[in-house]
Amino acid sequence: MENRRKLAIANLCRGYLALQGFLSSAENEKVHNRIMKFRDKNKVFISEAQLDSVDFTYDDNAQEESDDEG
Repeated sequence: MENRRKLAIANLCRGYLALQGFLSSAENEKVHNRIMKFRDKNKVFISEAQLDSVDFTYDDNAQEESDDEG
């Protein structure tokens, strides 16, 4: 299960970085190939639904927690 999770998250991150212009086409292909090597080495297979289940969480109003207790 953990390797499926890693694979799905890695794929989402790669796609996001590529779509936002952080990765060139060559870099995107290189990262994609590394992700596929991870998949093959670990014999990880995930469904399209599992890939689609990954999401980012961002809260613009998030604040650091204070160490103060008083």
